[in-house]
Amino acid sequence: MLANRGGGKGVVMNATLKFSISSVTLFFFLTGLTYTILFFATGQLQDPLWADEQTFLATSESFSNRLIPSLEQLRSYQELNTPLPFIIYGQVIYFFKGAPFTARLLNLLLSIVIAALIGWPKSRKRFESILSLMGLFLFPYFLWFSTRFYTDIFAVFFTLLGVFFYRQKNHVASGVMFLLGIASRQFILAFPLATAAHELLIAIREKRRPSLSFFLPSIAALSIVGWVLFFGGLAPQTALSVRNVPAVQQSLWALTPESGLYFLAVIGFFYVIPESLLFRQHFAEQPLWSKKNLLIAAGLMTAFILSPNLVFAKGVVWKISSFLPIGWLKLAFLYVMALLPCLRFSRISFPFLILFFNLLIMMKAFPWDKYALPIIVIFWYLKSKDEMS
Repeated sequence: MLANRGGGKGVVMNATLKFSISSVTLFFFLTGLTYTILFFATGQLQDPLWADEQTFLATSESFSNRLIPSLEQLRSYQELNTPLPFIIYGQVIYFFKGAPFTARLLNLLLSIVIAALIGWPKSRKRFESILSLMGLFLFPYFLWFSTRFYTDIFAVFFTLLGVFFYRQKNHVASGVMFLLGIASRQFILAFPLATAAHELLIAIREKRRPSLSFFLPSIAALSIVGWVLFFGGLAPQTALSVRNVPAVQQSLWALTPESGLYFLAVIGFFYVIPESLLFRQHFAEQPLWSKKNLLIAAGLMTAFILSPNLVFAKGVVWKISSFLPIGWLKLAFLYVMALLPCLRFSRISFPFLILFFNLLIMMKAFPWDKYALPIIVIFWYLKSKDEMS
């Protein structure tokens, strides 16, 4: 379905591992060690509530009083993202008690499933999936949110299943998973949009009518319209009234280009660089000084010049840029990081479309590294399947 970029020639471990350990053994060792350390490093998931966990717990408990929430509950809860994770957490609390431990444990189990879908080897002597899993573990928010009472792992889990079933050509299951992903976090919308666009381009290229592979992700994407109509906005009105909500999220059509540029910088730092190092793969499809790459660099430079300067963001990339002593060095660092994915995904493909639609949606989000988690997971999943064109 998707073109293989670079084949297997860049895979480090295939060429260098000479001892008898199998990729399956290495997978169990890597995941077992990582999640065991993670479990005990967080006090066996009993660490004090961190940041938004406090309100997330209160919201989840409000959904634990009945099996099926009322329409009034769905309209009046005081969180900014769609309610499915809170409903599920509420049922976990209802049946198993022990919050927040049980909710954190559920996230940890979902995280292990995600790791298995990415890292499980295709054969005993192939290590691409192991390298991809290592790349995912380098993104700190994946393991961190795997142990926290946050909704991000739920959204990522459904999104990954959506792409998994799409690769299996089970478009009904894929559409349902994307729909559940949007019911967990609104910005998951980018993935069914990318899938539908990819299928539409294939249909145009093959000169045929679009099939269910186009219509089902399109229907899943349209579910966001239902949520907007149900909430009377992008989130419940009660949440918008009590939360400190950025102006860009209060208006349906407002965009902040600088947030999108920061998002690109995060992808460059946390995906393109690790991919290049782990797979010894050059990040640009053409020579750096090719006409196409120079046009891309000039276009991105224009976007940085025309966009307002980013005043504040959260995450590792922002902290690194903040250490730079001169303002233009900070801007140069962000520009170079943002340029990397622009060069890496300069050809129209499924990964390009995923990046493109995420970029558009991130212009409505607060600039924070953690919002790149879904696309980081999907990129490493596609990489593990040799489908990162």
